[in-house]
Amino acid sequence: MTRICGAAGVVHEPSQLATYECDGLTSHRTAPALVVLPETAEQVAAVVRPAPGGCPVRGARIRDRLSGGALPRSDGVLIVTSRMRRVLDIDPVSRRAIVEPG
Repeated sequence: MTRICGAAGVVHEPSQLATYECDGLTSHRTAPALVVLPETAEQVAAVVRPAPGGCPVRGARIRDRLSGGALPRSDGVLIVTSRMRRVLDIDPVSRRAIVEPG
């Protein structure tokens, strides 16, 4: 994962993984085995593609992190898209924008 997202894009230290163990529903907690913070769609695809041995991969919900539905798995990889913040295209005529999920 470090080759895909760089050293700064991979969280694996137990003390840092605690940040990602729950959403707004703090009564349910599970620290993921690994967190990746991709910056491009290509990195997301590369992270999902090699999931070894059926390793579960989940995406973190950033916007509505209050439901308990975004809990990671302790044996899985959590993809956090908060670094994906670019505006890719704006069409002022149709009033549409294509943006990244973060």
